[in-house]
Amino acid sequence: MFLKPASGATDYAEIPLATGFDFPVGKPDSSGYYKARGFWPNGHLGEDWNGRGGGNTDLGDPVSCIGDGIVVQSRDVRMGWGNVIIIRHAFRDKGNKVKYVDSLYGHLNERTVVLNQRVAKGQKIGTIGTNHGMYIAHLHFEIRRNLSIGMHRSKFAKTYSNYYSPTSFIRENRQCPASKKLHVVAINTFAPYPGGILIAKAPNIASATVKRSATTGNLKIPISRKRRPVSPSSPKPSLLRSLISPPKLAPKVQEIIREKKEEPSLSQAPKKKRVGLLSRLRSRYSKDSRTRSSRGRRGVFPRR
Repeated sequence: MFLKPASGATDYAEIPLATGFDFPVGKPDSSGYYKARGFWPNGHLGEDWNGRGGGNTDLGDPVSCIGDGIVVQSRDVRMGWGNVIIIRHAFRDKGNKVKYVDSLYGHLNERTVVLNQRVAKGQKIGTIGTNHGMYIAHLHFEIRRNLSIGMHRSKFAKTYSNYYSPTSFIRENRQCPASKKLHVVAINTFAPYPGGILIAKAPNIASATVKRSATTGNLKIPISRKRRPVSPSSPKPSLLRSLISPPKLAPKVQEIIREKKEEPSLSQAPKKKRVGLLSRLRSRYSKDSRTRSSRGRRGVFPRR
């Protein structure tokens, strides 16, 4: 059933008060499912529900609305969420005071309700999914006090001031005072969220539209500006010039380099020519070489 906005307002709708709340899987008491991950402030802000078969055995299982309310979001936001449904509920607490909460159902495989649709407790709203294959099949489930959060969790305190522990909330409110009178609730309270929307950047291309003159009927074809030709002698960019040209040195450093260049370099002793062993033996035992007895005595003074 679709709702008409309340008279004189476009951001409000009339819904019946919830008579109580049940669990979103294995209705009404989560039969066949277990809580794989719980709620804690400044950490995991909801609960992850899995089928007892493990793995993806619960993929496609039905997800039910926890209480009477109105759908305030039903879309595929992706960005780690996938298909998400948010339902707004109005109820009377034990002190007979009317309160409002949002229940969130994330990572769904499919959604069977649409925006601004009135839903009842126990009604199927979707099926358990994997967020397009990102996770093992499970339901991410949240209950929120703050009706402005939507998909902008990072902008709000992750405490009990904005969230309920889902299981604790359901157990405390299994039965609520009933009323046949419709109650007015605010809708459209979420800030725009870019998830799932592809924003294409417009290409910077010259227009090729052909215009026709209204007076003469002649065609006016816009001529794109020609690029100014760059002459070879044009200065290069500073970065390229710094890479090609030598760096500029301080005058003192240039003077020191010049003095070092002008200093005479020390002459190195000529390298001795290496003579092979065969050549040395030939020169020693050749006929032209002196015999060992004819050689002079080694020492400082000659032999007398």
